[in-house]
Parts: sequence; structure tokens; C-alpha cells
Amino acid sequence: TDSGSAYVFTRSNTVWSGQAKLTAGDRAAGDFFGYSVGLSGDTAIVGAYYDDDKGPDSGSAYVFARAGVAWVPQAKLTAPDGATGDAFGWSVGLSEDTAVVGARYDDDKASNSGSAYVFTRSGSAWSQQAKLTASDGFTNDYFGVSVGLSGDTVVVGAFNDDDKGLDSGSAYVYARSNKVWSQQAKLVAADGAANDYLGRA
Repeated sequence: TDSGSAYVFTRSNTVWSGQAKLTAGDRAAGDFFGYSVGLSGDTAIVGAYYDDDKGPDSGSAYVFARAGVAWVPQAKLTAPDGATGDAFGWSVGLSEDTAVVGARYDDDKASNSGSAYVFTRSGSAWSQQAKLTASDGFTNDYFGVSVGLSGDTVVVGAFNDDDKGLDSGSAYVYARSNKVWSQQAKLVAADGAANDYLGRA
């Protein structure tokens, strides 16, 4: 029940057809595999934010690679410091050989302040490159509820941040230089107001 799956479709001219159904080899009830997905070329990443490898509901993300028309598991990503209830895999992003995974309930800055992890691929092996947190992270900001990735730039949403009012929301931009990620900007709405939830997506 609620183990989850993800489906791959391909287009020929204007016709779309199913190519594969992806599931976790170690799937279990309540993992919610497929809650988040990312795709770049012949690689897909699928979040399972209630997987239990690092404790109940700690979360994980699975990477699949396409060879011909077959999709095969390449890696299972977890947070090295993962803990119960972190929900690693709530959001995922993928750009070529880099992946980012959000953990909205991580507690590094305060309870449920949130975090995002960056992984890179060498050959077929994935390893963590960075852990991103908000410089001003606070309780229940949920940094990592959404992530976006393009080349050497990551954006991370924190939809319960309060800069423009309670739960007005924000998003943080990080840039990579020589494998080092640093915060470049914090984005808020000029007309932000309470309960706008900027950064939810």
C-alpha cells in the first residue's frame, strides 16, 4: 500500500507511449516513491520521502539510467546524516551529472528548518558534494520543500519563511564554483504578504 511508482513515456512525432514503469527494488508500504521526480537526458531521479533507511520517514531518492529502451537502477541516495522524519526526497532536481534532494523536515537550523543535499555522478557512482541550508533558517521554514537545478545553479524554496509576513515564503539561490556551493541570493516577493507561500514550487 502506497509504496509508489513512476512511469516513463516517450514521444514519436505527436504520439506518446509508455516505455517503463519504475519501482524501488526495496519498496515498502508507505514509502511514497514517485512523490517527486526529475529527468535529465537518459537519467531519472525519483523521491521516496517516507522511506525508512535512516529511521522512520527519513526518506531517499532513486536514480535510474536508460540503456536503449530499458531503465535500470543506478543508485539509491540517502542523507549521510539522515534522521527520523526528515522527508529526504520530498523534492528532487536533476541536471546532467548533478542531483539535488530536498529534506523539508531536517532540523540543522531549528526544528523543521529544512535542508537540501547536492550529489554528483562520476561514471555510474553518486556521492554527496554539499549540504545546503538557509543562512537565516528558522523553525518550520521548510527549506527544501521545492528545489530546482540548472547547471551550476540551485534554487531552494522555503515557503513558510516569514520575511514579508507569517508564511510569506522565500527562495534561496546557490551557485557552484570549483565544487563549492555558496549562497548567491535570497528571493522574496516585492509585494509579499502573510500566507503567500512563495517558494512552494
